[in-house]
Amino acid sequence: MKKIAAFVLVISSLLAVGCTKSDLPPENYDPEQWMQTHQRAEVAYTDYFSGNYIVQTSQGFAVIENWSGYTPRDFDVLYAHFQFSGMQTIYNRSGNYFTSGRIVANWLTWGEAWNILDQISRQ
Repeated sequence: MKKIAAFVLVISSLLAVGCTKSDLPPENYDPEQWMQTHQRAEVAYTDYFSGNYIVQTSQGFAVIENWSGYTPRDFDVLYAHFQFSGMQTIYNRSGNYFTSGRIVANWLTWGEAWNILDQISRQ
């Protein structure tokens, strides 16, 4: 019985470790490779008070909630998976740094993006 419990514990821990996803770039990661595998966007508007911002992608606008100390400037070029909601590692090509942010909403019109940015910035 102890062997079965130990076996189940080992297998479950391996599955838990194997199923975690990390999008943080490893040390010495090549930004050129990052840009080839991620979507390009340009910062359309930055709320410098809250640090949240709107980006324009090829599929419309996306609202990003800033989760790090670095806030991009207007017209900065960024690379990430903007088509997916949730936490992302974002590469700022203009500033040459990686940062973290939460994609709150995507595939938006300009008016929809403004409304969502206003809602999350008030919280």
